[in-house]
Amino acid sequence: MQSGDQLLEQLSQVVPMPTKLDRLELLLNDYLACLVDASTPNVRSLADDGVIGFGAYLSLLSSSKDRDDVDWSLGSHIGSVIWSTIFALALKNPDLRKNAVSAALSGYRASASVTTFFGPSHRSKWHVTATAGSVAAASAASVMLGLSPSAHQHALRLAMSNMGGSSKAPREREGAGGFNRAAATTLGIVAALSDARSIDELWDGPGGLLQLYSITGGDAIVVDGLSTSGIRPFPTNGFSQSAVLASAQLSVRSKGQLRSIEAHIAHGVVPLVDGSRGGTWWNLRFAVAGAWISGDPTTFTVAPEIEKLVTIVPSDLPIGGVILVAHSSEGEGKFAQLSPPGMALEVPQERAWAQAKWNAMAGEKATELARMSRECIAGSEGQIIWKFLESFRFATH
Repeated sequence: MQSGDQLLEQLSQVVPMPTKLDRLELLLNDYLACLVDASTPNVRSLADDGVIGFGAYLSLLSSSKDRDDVDWSLGSHIGSVIWSTIFALALKNPDLRKNAVSAALSGYRASASVTTFFGPSHRSKWHVTATAGSVAAASAASVMLGLSPSAHQHALRLAMSNMGGSSKAPREREGAGGFNRAAATTLGIVAALSDARSIDELWDGPGGLLQLYSITGGDAIVVDGLSTSGIRPFPTNGFSQSAVLASAQLSVRSKGQLRSIEAHIAHGVVPLVDGSRGGTWWNLRFAVAGAWISGDPTTFTVAPEIEKLVTIVPSDLPIGGVILVAHSSEGEGKFAQLSPPGMALEVPQERAWAQAKWNAMAGEKATELARMSRECIAGSEGQIIWKFLESFRFATH
C-alpha cells in the first residue's frame, strides 16, 4: 500500500481523547472572538444558504481580520476552517453536536499530518491552509456525521483529489487567503456528505497527487496538530508578533535618547512585512514603533518619529523569530525572541495576552465567549453557544 493511502487510513480512525483539552478550549475561544470582531464580507446570502453556504460564511468572517489561529510548524491557519465546518453541521442537525470535540481533534490532526506528508516543496507552491484545510474539513465533517472509517477515508480521498489554492493569495497581503479558507471548508463538507466516485490511483503517475502538488511524501506519520497550534495575540500580522513583543520589552529597559532600532528577521519574511501592501497591518516598522512607545505588545501608539528609526535586517533566523537591537545615547540593548508568542498558552503571561486580545475584540462579550468555549469543550448540557452561532445567520455585521 502506498504510504499516502496508509496515512489516510490512519487518519480515518478514531482520535484518542486527551486527558486535558485546555488548548482546544482556548483555540475555540479565539475563533469565537474573531467572529465577534469580524469585518463584514459582501456575501450575506451565503449565511442562510444551507450548511455549505453557512460554513463558507463563518470561514470568511473568522479570518476577515487575519487574526485566526496559526500552526507555526506548518504555516497554516486551520481553526477558521475546522470550527466553521463543525458549527455549520451542528446547526443543521443538533443531534451531531455531541461529536464536536472529536471532530475538532480529528481536523487538527488531519491538517498537521497531511501537511507534514506534503512537505516543504508543496508548501512553497500551494497555500497549505487551502490544501491541507480541505482535508481537515473533510475529516472534521466525517466525524461530525459519524461516518464509518471507510466512509471517512473516502471523504479524505475526495477532498485530496480536488484541493487547491494559490500560494500567491497569502503573499499578496490583501485578504485573498480568506476565500481559500472558505473554499476548503465547503470542499470538506461536500466530500463528507457525498458518496461520489473517487480516484483509484490517487498518488502516482502523470496527474497523480505526488507530481501535481509537488508532494515530498515519505512515511505515513500522524501528528496531533493541536500541540503546535496557537494564537496570534498582538494586533499585527503573524510574522511581526515576536518583533512587537521584543520592542515592548526592550523599550522598558532602554535609557537615553533612542537613535535607531534594527529588527533582524528571517530572509523570506522581509518582503511580506515591508509595508508596501496591506496597510499598517503588514508594516513591521509601524508595529515595532507603536509597541516601543506604548511598552505594551497588545496595543500600539502611532509613532511616526520612531518608525523612521526602524531598519529591517534580513537574517538567518527561524520564521516568526526576531533579534531586536536598539541603539541609544546610553549604549546598545538587545532582545531575542526566536519563537512566536501565543504558543505557550499554559503560561500565565501568554494567557494574559490572549485575554487582552479577546477583550479588545469582543468587549463585554468576552466573558460570555469564554463560558461558551468552556461549556462546548466540556460537553455541558444547555450550551448557549448554539444560539450565539445561530445569530450569525441573521445579524448584520
